[in-house]
Order: sequence, then structure tokens, then C-alpha cells
Amino acid sequence: MMSPQRGCSVAIIGASLTGLSLALSLLQNDLCSPEDMIIFDLRAPEVPDPANASGVVLTPNGIAVLDSLGVLSQFRHLCWLSEYRTFKNDRDETVRKTLIANESLYGYKNHRVWRKTILEALLAAVQERNVSIKWQARFEKVVRESDEGVSFIVNGVEETADMLFGADGIHSTVRKYLDFEASPEYTGVTSVLSHIRRDEVRWPYESYEKACTIQGKPGALIVMPEDPEGIVVMVGKQVKMEPKSRQEWEEYGTHKELLCQFYKEGYEEWGPTAKQIIDAVCRNPETLYMWPFMRMTKLKRWFSDQGKVIIMGDAAHALPPSSGQGVSQALEDVDSLTKLLRSGKELTTALEFWQEMRQQRIDTIFDWATNATNVQRLPQADRDQLVREGKAKDANATENFDDMRWLYQPQVDQAIDAWLKISG
Repeated sequence: MMSPQRGCSVAIIGASLTGLSLALSLLQNDLCSPEDMIIFDLRAPEVPDPANASGVVLTPNGIAVLDSLGVLSQFRHLCWLSEYRTFKNDRDETVRKTLIANESLYGYKNHRVWRKTILEALLAAVQERNVSIKWQARFEKVVRESDEGVSFIVNGVEETADMLFGADGIHSTVRKYLDFEASPEYTGVTSVLSHIRRDEVRWPYESYEKACTIQGKPGALIVMPEDPEGIVVMVGKQVKMEPKSRQEWEEYGTHKELLCQFYKEGYEEWGPTAKQIIDAVCRNPETLYMWPFMRMTKLKRWFSDQGKVIIMGDAAHALPPSSGQGVSQALEDVDSLTKLLRSGKELTTALEFWQEMRQQRIDTIFDWATNATNVQRLPQADRDQLVREGKAKDANATENFDDMRWLYQPQVDQAIDAWLKISG
């Protein structure tokens, strides 16, 4: 089968960041018409989604995709922009300040914004193009796949489409059609997150960075603004916990006092500013929630034998939040896939190349997040041990610049062009 063209009917499972971005990209590349596209989502639009309880980091590679889709301008003014990653000790001294993203190097600064804000911008753009969205629509299973297309069940009713895309997240139901046994793996690390007003803390000096990681003996406190002025900040702390079932994680997360205790552990070993932050967190227990870091087992295929069922984003390759790349990698999936579909190459051949290219990228990012980002958030004794064993770099001994071209400038067009030239 050749790649889809205008007139091809498309069903997208999940009105997620991934699903909505995919819809816009398919339309932009003339791979589908609005009247031939339908998006199904399990939720009701007015019901709050727990996944929207915090902000997300958009790095230059993901921002470029949103900009190309024409939606960045709709929420750019609502973002916290950052160029540096700052580490402080528990005496409030800056031990490392690293340039990570700015316009002159990568075209964009890092943007942080409420997840709900991005979703609203994407949803408005999709609705403006008159794409049909069915809410409270539970995708159940794929019934069959043939030359005529894909038949599947939603809310007990059989639906059909030429192609079916699964953008339904880490607990994807579409994925079961490709690999029934595959499920997310817990990495052993959980983040406990909270939101506070920044003015609840008496900062020791006026220029104290609004976005920083405070390292101490008990671990690290991550502070990230959620708005342009930094009025509301997210506070995060990573902890090691034993594996639990999905239901057990959800149940555990309802016990706010237990979550507060994670912050209070080692309280007396923190410096005065960190103690104030912890106090503010525990004064706002209603904002506390857990985020167990998961990743997907490496799947044999992200697409069906005929290539008419495709999964992407967290459904295919969930990354831990500490990578700061969950959203941006889903956007890279969308961008690279639609460019390959537009090429006119035989469908499964294009999909094989796409998955191989994307899996290599995901593996590299996972290793980087595990061996760099997560290490800097461990208790001091654990950090020191990893440095002694040669399993981690001493961040304080490295230059104050991280060359992130490998991450922020992925060269997708060049990789696809080279493959098209080789494959004929």
C-alpha cells in the first residue's frame, strides 16, 4: 500500500497533544481532508484531566514543530522562557549555571507552560478546521484490517477508516492490537510534585533564580515557574519507591499527608530556603500529586503488518518526565511521520524506517536523562558514589555550557532526504 493521500479517511484515538498535533500536521501536508478525519477521546471535555495539573517543558526541537503548525503564537505570551539551568547548594550559593537554550544557538529558548494551555490552543486550531471530535468515546479494539481499511469498536459500535492512529497515551488500548502483552515499565523513580506561590517563600536575595535545582544531602528540590512572571512555581522532588500497580499508584496519590512526608524526610539537613519551600508545599497539600516515572518496553512494531494501524508518542515510547522531552518527542514523531507519508514511498517500508530512526533517538534520550538529569536529583551521598564509580560526571567540574545541538536540532529533513536517496 502507498502512503495516504487526500481522500483517505483517518481515525485518531486520543484528543491528546500528540493526537491533535497529528491532525493538524496531516491536514497541513494534504494527507487528509477535515471531512475525512475523526478524533475519538475517552474523556468529556469539561472534566479536568489529572495530566493537566502541571506545566510541561517545550524545548527548541518541539517548539519548532508547534511553530510550523501555526499554534505557538497562540500561547507563547503565556510561557515562562528560560536559557539556563541553575544548580544551587543548600547554602543558597550557585554551584553551576549552564546555558542550555537560546535563540542564537537553537532558534528558541526553552518554554514552560501549563499543559492545558497547549491543549486548548491545539484543540481550537483543530476545531477551526472543522474536524469532527467525538468525546466520551471509548475505543475498545480493532476488529479487522484489510485492503478496504480498518474496522474497530468505539462505545460498542463498529467504525471504519482507511487508517487508524493511536495517540492514546502510555496506557494505550490501540497498542494491544500490535502487542497485547506490552505494558509500561516502572523505572524505580517517582516524582512528588506541588505548586506554590513564589511569594510564600522569603528568598535570601532578589536575584535568586526563579527556575533552579537546589541540591542538598536529602536530595534535590526542583523549582520551575508555570507562568511568564513566575508567580506560581512547580516544586518537585524525586524519590525511589517500590513498583506498584496502576491502581495502587492512583490510590497512594490520594493520601496527601503521605506525599508531604516525602518532602519532610531529612528536613533538618536542608538549608533555610529549602526548608521554607518545603513548609510552603505542606501548606498546600491539595496540589500534591505523584508521577511515577515509566518507560515503554521496546516494542517490535509501532505499526500493523499492513501499516494501517500506527501508534506514536507515549503509546509507543514513553519517556520519564525528567528528560523534559515527553511532549517534544511526540511532536517529533508527528513531524517525521507526516514527512515520510508525504514522500509517497510504500507505506510499510516508510514506517520501518520511521520506527528505526525514532527508536534510536528515544534510546539516546533515555540514556541521557538517566545518566545526567536524574543523577543531579539524587541525595548527595548517591551522587558522590556514582561520580567515584565513574558512572556519572561531576557537574561542578564541567564547563558552563552544554552543547545541545544533538537534541534541539534533530536534522529530521536531512535524515529523511538521505534515506529517500538511498532507498530509491
